[in-house]
Amino acid sequence: MIAQHAFLGLGIEEKRQITLNYSGHFKGYNAHVRYSAQKIAFTASRQWEEVDPDIQIGLLQNLIVKMLKLKIKKTAQMELYESFMKNLSRYAKKHTYDPQLEEAFDRINAQFFEGGMQKPNLVFANESFHKLGSYEYGTDTVYMSTIFKDLSPQDQMYLEYVLYHELLHKKHSFSVKNGRHSAHTRAFRIDEAKFGSGMEAKLSGFLRRKKYAVGRIARSPQRSFKELFRFW
Repeated sequence: MIAQHAFLGLGIEEKRQITLNYSGHFKGYNAHVRYSAQKIAFTASRQWEEVDPDIQIGLLQNLIVKMLKLKIKKTAQMELYESFMKNLSRYAKKHTYDPQLEEAFDRINAQFFEGGMQKPNLVFANESFHKLGSYEYGTDTVYMSTIFKDLSPQDQMYLEYVLYHELLHKKHSFSVKNGRHSAHTRAFRIDEAKFGSGMEAKLSGFLRRKKYAVGRIARSPQRSFKELFRFW
């Protein structure tokens, strides 16, 4: 019934079969939608089962708007969903701090946030030269690529730059328009530039040197920094 109400709340009479299932395969508060000519299937993490139905409707409406590429004013349920997601980090459990990342966080917090940022979970994830870091709102966790482990003192700034970027996601949160999440606002970019000029080019050079050091020489034609190295 929740999925049907999501469509009705948008003024859409959907004739296809609509289903909503909860899965333990998703972490945090993730969800997605798959659709065909006959069926629309929503799948959400099991954590959503305990969330107020109106907030769940807002989640599904955001997926519907994105799926159908609608341009509409946010419903009350969509506003509730956005507020819920933005405030999850306040209540997430904080208990996982990699010592190296914790030291870097303390330095960044003192220099850029006047010591006022609440420490998120800080975790090294998989080794990746493409996804350097990420911030998960639902669990208030920063994940960092293991390529930044045990760096020399002169290379420490690259870890701190990527970590700072992810902490800015925590600070500035996100907005939702037409079902799409937007995080890199003008205010975000202004704060990001405070780390220092030319950091993207410097980080690109570091990553290329690192790839050579571990025997991962890129054979394809060189592309721009943002095509090769994503951390947002």
